[in-house]
Amino acid sequence: TLMGRACTMRSNCNVPPNRLWDEFVLTACYLSNHTPIVSQSSHTPFEHWFEHKPDLSHLREIGCHVFVLIQN
Repeated sequence: TLMGRACTMRSNCNVPPNRLWDEFVLTACYLSNHTPIVSQSSHTPFEHWFEHKPDLSHLREIGCHVFVLIQN
């Protein structure tokens, strides 16, 4: 389920409780639409709708380290 995926993502990121739930649920929904389904010949729901493979090059790890550039 989406909530199960969202809970797993949140627990793996060490995010404080009750934070960013909406973002995790939206991300879980996005990923489920872009993940192959075995019963549909390993095609994604996105492929069935738009008739081409989705571009996943923009995906990044949730909770990855970032650095802020402060220009003086």
